Amino acid sequence: MRRLLLLPLLATALASAEDAPKKAPAGKPATKAPAPAARAEKAESIVNLLKSRRLTVKLEKATVDELVEHLRAATGINIFVHKGRMTKDGVDPDGIVIDLDVKDVTAGEILNLAFAGHEVGLRIQGNILIVTSKKDARGTPVLRVYSVAHLLVPIRDFPGQDMNVYPSNYQRPDPPEPEVVQTYESSEQLSELVRTYTGEGTWEDEGVRITVFRNHLFVRTYPAVHGEIQRFLDQLPH
Repeated sequence: MRRLLLLPLLATALASAEDAPKKAPAGKPATKAPAPAARAEKAESIVNLLKSRRLTVKLEKATVDELVEHLRAATGINIFVHKGRMTKDGVDPDGIVIDLDVKDVTAGEILNLAFAGHEVGLRIQGNILIVTSKKDARGTPVLRVYSVAHLLVPIRDFPGQDMNVYPSNYQRPDPPEPEVVQTYESSEQLSELVRTYTGEGTWEDEGVRITVFRNHLFVRTYPAVHGEIQRFLDQLPH
């Protein structure tokens, strides 16, 4: 027998999310899409709820639908399971069995734990949190250009001062030429490092690529991977 117990730890429930946008009836124009600022505000509101709402959850052989139903009630977030897209991308939503027993964790952590090991991702559209495939959650690849010239500038390593004591008639040899150190040989080498340490499992996807021109990397990939690339480049010594 399936049992699912989800107890919110906060004294009062947060306000429910706005009503999901409805499809326009036949013959009537569709509702105009919200402005980017409004969309960002709604997305931020959902993210803040996922980070702040703490819950105690006990699940035994629960389905995705059962988890989502209880999270809707506990957080007020409008959650939709995109089973059609999941199935299209090779994920069986009805085949996912969830077993959890955790206390005082955020709603976001619950989702991460519930879907660990599955090709399931999350995305936000309007005021709706969509449970879908990782492929769909990644979105569409976009192009971004990274300047890496500062990582390729040769650095001269000057020898330290000689602190030895010599006789008054000692003739010191000419100091050695400073050694030129270049951390990364070329943009091509950086390109390979980026492919190795970011975007795991995505570089062979259609439309995803990285090309090199002089001291720049031209990368077309998913928005989340661009974040990984920027953090990786920022951490490289230069």
